[in-house]
Amino acid sequence: MPPRRRLTVALVLEGDVRHEVDGLRRALGSTAIERIGPHVTLVPPVNVREDELGAALDHVRAVAAPAAPVHLVLGPAATFAPATPVVYLAVGGDLAELSLLEERLGSGPLAPPPGRGPRRPYVPHVTLDQRIDRARIPSALEVLSAYRAEVTVDRVTVLEFHEDERRWSPLADFALGGTRLVGRGGFEVELSAGSMLDPIAHEFMESEWSAYAREVHGDGAADAPFAIVARVGGELAGTATGQLRPDCCRLANLIVARRWRSHGVGSHLLRGVEALGREHGLPFVRLETRFGGPAEAFYAERGYEVTASLPRWRHGHDFVVMERGL
Repeated sequence: MPPRRRLTVALVLEGDVRHEVDGLRRALGSTAIERIGPHVTLVPPVNVREDELGAALDHVRAVAAPAAPVHLVLGPAATFAPATPVVYLAVGGDLAELSLLEERLGSGPLAPPPGRGPRRPYVPHVTLDQRIDRARIPSALEVLSAYRAEVTVDRVTVLEFHEDERRWSPLADFALGGTRLVGRGGFEVELSAGSMLDPIAHEFMESEWSAYAREVHGDGAADAPFAIVARVGGELAGTATGQLRPDCCRLANLIVARRWRSHGVGSHLLRGVEALGREHGLPFVRLETRFGGPAEAFYAERGYEVTASLPRWRHGHDFVVMERGL
């Protein structure tokens, strides 16, 4: 039997509202904060066969395409007790659009298995704590009785459950109303927007890009990703990531935890990147950083020189390319 993927589909809260709701979850003592972010469930967890994953993602994209961003009003707090010890934020706002999304998404490849029983009425909500002590429920509801927040969610997210980590993570997302049909010459091209490539599209990208690189540059031209992690006393202190390219070692991101900055962690990471480049026989390390920023000074102090300018490269800011020979 083909392996199965455990999926759920939701409107995931982001930005300030996410941090605020996570604060409420933390105050109530929820143990699920690290396992899944605050969200409004549209399709409860369902097992999808590996060979049907593409069809399931196509289904979500097709439902999201004609829909519009959903305006949500969160609060006040409510509970499913006495049935279950769950405290949640009630959800108002575009309830007709929300119910339509829930109905359409929960069909086809994402329909519940036969024999699950009658379909329960849909109650949109954001779970705060699903295992709260029943004795604490009345006080939790009283404290949060005046809570209100408004947010507009512009994408629907497919999350996958990872059994080994006991957590849910985003697998794919699709913009609500984000698909456009364009093209001339007798055929239409569908453009769908999101924040990540779904697994099918990612596999296509990897395969086609590798083939293109071999065609243009020959065998052995593929970029190899690297990741270096720094820990202090077991505590995660910083990371450096990038690619080992045929002609150089490209440092894409170097980040140090705030409390460990100015302690030499960044320098150790940078030297680790350089050592990795030398091990692979690469002539230099290349990176991009903001012009005139503290990172440019950091790299300059460690022997990196500006080799090119990138005007208005990100968010309207000028960047520079820096390199150091190995």
